Amino acid sequence: MTRPWLSIIGLGPEGEAGLTAGALAALGKATHVVCAERHAGLLPEALLAGKSIHHWPAWHRAEAVLRPLEGQSVAVLGTGEPFHFGVGTSLVRWFGIGALRVFPASSAFDRACARLGLSQQTTPCLSAYGRSLGAVLLQVRPGRTMLVLGDGELGLRLGPTLTAMGLGASSLTALSQMDGAGESRIDARARDWDQSVDPITTWAITPESDEDANSDWPALRHEPFGLPDGAFRHDGKLTKRELRAVSLSALLAAPGGGLWDIGAGSGAIGLEWLRARPEGQVFAIEPHGERRGFMDKNARRFGLGYDEHDRFTVSGAHAPDAFDAAGFSPDAVFVGGGLSREGLLEGAWQALNSGGVLVANAVTLEGQAVLSTWRERVHGDFTTLSVSRGEAVGRFTGLRPLMPVLQWVGRKP
Repeated sequence: MTRPWLSIIGLGPEGEAGLTAGALAALGKATHVVCAERHAGLLPEALLAGKSIHHWPAWHRAEAVLRPLEGQSVAVLGTGEPFHFGVGTSLVRWFGIGALRVFPASSAFDRACARLGLSQQTTPCLSAYGRSLGAVLLQVRPGRTMLVLGDGELGLRLGPTLTAMGLGASSLTALSQMDGAGESRIDARARDWDQSVDPITTWAITPESDEDANSDWPALRHEPFGLPDGAFRHDGKLTKRELRAVSLSALLAAPGGGLWDIGAGSGAIGLEWLRARPEGQVFAIEPHGERRGFMDKNARRFGLGYDEHDRFTVSGAHAPDAFDAAGFSPDAVFVGGGLSREGLLEGAWQALNSGGVLVANAVTLEGQAVLSTWRERVHGDFTTLSVSRGEAVGRFTGLRPLMPVLQWVGRKP
């Protein structure tokens, strides 16, 4: 086993006062200290005297700084809990757990929960650093406060995004430099937020719907998928709620985090799949321009479309021509349209990762014929899905059937 040579020391805004005896001893023995420039500024000069100080440009680029020091006595200063959105997991990946000794401090989430009276085990604790804001907001649920690590500009991004989701009345709390000399707290409604704060801030978001918000919209719903049809703008070409729930159940059985949504229409399948797998990525294919416009509006209801890092991308090309632009191999593929296009199923199946799932729905006889031929080649399972909905018939209620759907589900060996 590798001899421990690398000490990870969690550091809070209070500096030396927050370090344990073990952390102080490890720091005292270190020949080299690797950290962000602000971390070194939190400690008295006497603690760092006689040591070589190495600053990283960003924590995920620290390997280039650490690699020449491998095997020597090194202390890495990180923020709070190094294994909760911190540098710890990267250091394990680069050098192995046997190289490390870890001395955590209270995390920003610990401190925020203590100040706001939140139960940490039931409070989503997320980070907007180095990831899409949409991946965070996909996890918003009514009545559930969430904590988000972010910079001083995050409130200016949250305000318009939450308002577009129907949550402009949500409460935002910015907790900056907790336990440090410059600790501060600012509270405001999302739609009213208009200022920058300290760059080291933990944000609390308490969702609250606007009076004119539609109760069918995603941010006002608890279910992870199978949202009402009214959650989406569409021209009628929409996988209806009941069929969408069945289709998503099959798609979410696939491992991994990448979906191709072919014939995406309103984007309902891809957007709900991301709602259930917020760290995933979706490539939606829809050549119809008006429907892509609906998809853009629907994405904004989910908190997407405001961040260049959002992992929901759309192609206006036809399948299978669009496949080369995806940028990733899918773990799941949904075919909601275009079944009769030559090479579509073959290309999607070839691109699908091993163990992945392909789900295809056919309404027309022509599409069903394509699926019947396809099943002879790759097997898989057929299901006929028939749904009737209650509608008023005078003073009474009758059942009006939706068009039946033939669904094929196959898992790639």
